[in-house]
Amino acid sequence: MKVKDVPQDDEFLQPDGDVLLRDRTYALDDEGKYREVPSAGWAPKNEAIKFSLSNKGEEALEVRKDVLAGKYSPLMYHMIRLVMTTRILADYTGLSKRKIHKLCKPKHFASIKSDELFRIADAMNISVEELTSID
Repeated sequence: MKVKDVPQDDEFLQPDGDVLLRDRTYALDDEGKYREVPSAGWAPKNEAIKFSLSNKGEEALEVRKDVLAGKYSPLMYHMIRLVMTTRILADYTGLSKRKIHKLCKPKHFASIKSDELFRIADAMNISVEELTSID
């Protein structure tokens, strides 16, 4: 692919310009050398991302019902909603994957230490109040 042919469908770009979601693509320049070119994506990929996010939203609604039934803690709901795994959250918080997994159960989440609660909320970029509820 030539540099001028790199797709630039900017559907997921942020309007404020502070955050730009871009891929890095390698394309041939005019001299026949490969160089890195930022790409805003292309329609099929953007559709796949929308489909995936839509499915995660549906999954979050199902988990929300399970939280209300007492099967999971609010942490599980927020992890699904924010498309996070136990590994990702463990890496962001410094807590172990095992600890994150345990905290997805209501009885363990109810006894969470306040500093851990703040670390998790900070890693998820939400308030502690949001983390402890599902509204």
